[in-house]
Amino acid sequence: MSGLAVVIPAAPGSPWLDPCLASLVVEEPDAVYVVSEEPPPAGLPLSPQHISGRGGFAARANAALAAARSEGYARALLLNDDTEVRPGAVAALSGPEPLLGAVLEHWDGGVQQAGLRVSRRSARVRAIEEEPHGKQQVDAIGGAALALDLDLWSELGGFDERYAFYFEDVDFCLRAAAAGVDAWITSQARVRHRGGGTRSHRHPDAAYHLGRSHTLLARELGGALRYGVVAGAGLAWTARSVGVGGVPTFLRGMRDGLRIR
Repeated sequence: MSGLAVVIPAAPGSPWLDPCLASLVVEEPDAVYVVSEEPPPAGLPLSPQHISGRGGFAARANAALAAARSEGYARALLLNDDTEVRPGAVAALSGPEPLLGAVLEHWDGGVQQAGLRVSRRSARVRAIEEEPHGKQQVDAIGGAALALDLDLWSELGGFDERYAFYFEDVDFCLRAAAAGVDAWITSQARVRHRGGGTRSHRHPDAAYHLGRSHTLLARELGGALRYGVVAGAGLAWTARSVGVGGVPTFLRGMRDGLRIR
């Protein structure tokens, strides 16, 4: 079977899952998988297949991507549960590029993210906020709206589940680039993204996972001076989004990122 399946790793009791699925109705995807610890309520649009999944975003995404591939789908669109797909996005993300992302829009308009720029020297990751023209090559694509060929996903060993939350998408795209596969963004696919729906940016856990996952990425890129960049950027984000009370939690995440095996 060819075709595209939509995969949505959902937070338990997500209030955004229903409108996310509703936005997909006119897109008519070949299949929709919702991954969560508990089955979604009955009566949701599209009657999605439920995949039982625990752990972080990477683990839940892998569970559904494996199911889609085992059922013969060649391609999948990975979506956050706090997104709303604009008309025509699924068709625009159907290929042929093995890694293709949508332009993420703020809920009230404007570009939130048109791909990511990643510095391998510093491990700094920055959102591209300029409107792309047509298709644009990028260093990485955020997992909020990422279409990928499932053969590529399998060949790369899936998403690295050591990244519980954050940077699993960056790590995957960097491994794809090392295998000779570029990442692209298309302006023809638009997805509104609330941000922080699956995991609130204001929760102290967000600071912990930011420190843990960004430190792991820096370590994979070579560590050393990269840890200073991770600390500086992460502490600034934590103070702004979580509050200064989240700083010890962020630093604990960095410590644990260094200990991951």
